Amino acid sequence: MSQELESFDDFEELIRRGIDSLGWKEPMAVQRRVIPVIRRGADLIVQAQTGSGKTGAFGLPIVETVDANVKAAQALVLAPTRELAGQIELEIKAMSQHLGIETIAVYGGTAYGPQLDAFKRGAQIVVGTPGRILDHLRSKNLSFDKLRVLIFDEADELLSLGFWPDMREIREFIPRTRLTGLFSATMPERVRSLARFFLNEPEFISLTEGGVRSPDEIEHVHYIVQANEKETMLMRILQYEDPDSAIIFCNTRDDVRYLTRLLQRNEIDADMIQGDMNQAAREKVMARIKAGNLRYLVATDVAARGIDISDLSHVISYASPDSPETYMHRTGRTGRAGKTGTAISLVSGLDIANFRYLQNVNRMTIPERTLPSPSDLAERIRQRIQVRLEHDLRELDQRERARRQQDLLPLVEELAKSEEGRLELAIVLSTYLKQSEKDCPEAPREPERERESESAAPAPEPRASKPGRKRRRRRKSGPRN
Repeated sequence: MSQELESFDDFEELIRRGIDSLGWKEPMAVQRRVIPVIRRGADLIVQAQTGSGKTGAFGLPIVETVDANVKAAQALVLAPTRELAGQIELEIKAMSQHLGIETIAVYGGTAYGPQLDAFKRGAQIVVGTPGRILDHLRSKNLSFDKLRVLIFDEADELLSLGFWPDMREIREFIPRTRLTGLFSATMPERVRSLARFFLNEPEFISLTEGGVRSPDEIEHVHYIVQANEKETMLMRILQYEDPDSAIIFCNTRDDVRYLTRLLQRNEIDADMIQGDMNQAAREKVMARIKAGNLRYLVATDVAARGIDISDLSHVISYASPDSPETYMHRTGRTGRAGKTGTAISLVSGLDIANFRYLQNVNRMTIPERTLPSPSDLAERIRQRIQVRLEHDLRELDQRERARRQQDLLPLVEELAKSEEGRLELAIVLSTYLKQSEKDCPEAPREPERERESESAAPAPEPRASKPGRKRRRRRKSGPRN
């Protein structure tokens, strides 16, 4: 284990004055663990919750590393939301306020002028969302030729909101030799793939309840729900959590059929496996999910026996398992082949005693996660739409932007005047989001291959190529049960 930071005393006086302005008396756990690793120049992955002090963990080494005499961007922090980018920038500005270092927050929805002025002055620390950062890079307003530190904050959220294509393109503008840190509350496979794409032999540090955990472990969580609201809450959780792929377990065939129809009626990509299906229908569904062409599989425990899907990101217990062993069998279907996964349980009042029992028998504690409120979900959807819109807007030239503004802005303004018109706009946005999610990959799938030959022509998108590879293997080896 690396030597831990005992106090802030070994920072230079000007930095300590900045620390004092933030009211920090001694290093927090994440700062004690992370700062020595960054000081050694090692890439690292950090699993830590929001509010754990991680901004200081990467912010203090950044202000220590940056040269105030070099008027160029030397550190970049990527954040998933405008609000978080602004918050990080304010904290780093406080840390560096006595050093003559300039910081700038860069995100959409604000004027370009102040950002351009800061770049011209040579702001050394840039904090922003990937979309607006990429705008400036493409326009050659911003250069990262002198970049020394790259930080991904809340990497799981960056990927959940759809920033992967932007981050992949940003890599083309940054030096290969740099220190890179990735911070994330959870470690699903897509976050680990992002790490493989950007980081070089990183160290892993986890600060979670119960001590240090391996990144290969399954994350177990549960939601407390009312029995008569399970369907509604499941829909909300799926929309908010946005899993890449999942098996949803029910206890009866009737529940499987009912839940599958409910999801399909709500235009959610789902299919089922249950005991009444013949083998041909079962194999057809399995082929879809293994090829990455089916997002949610609804099944009973009996029907799901023998299912082996290496890329399954989530297992969801819609109904409580009938035994502790069944719970372990369910959740063991994710996190396979050295990958990570998430197990989510929906627990009603009738299930609480049984749920406590299975935790005791399996010698585990499954933390409760707060149900997202309607406003939480609305904000998450707004953020996703905003990311997609900014991405698509970048692809339009000035002439096309002007044409669309002239043709469509009057209609938008007219629709926004009435409740019915606003509903029509909401439907358009909802349809747009669903289509864009189908067209835009959410996370890296084969980073090592791209890394091997950066000068070669781009590889085809993984989602397009993956089904083909799976089908060829099945033709050679025959159907699998």
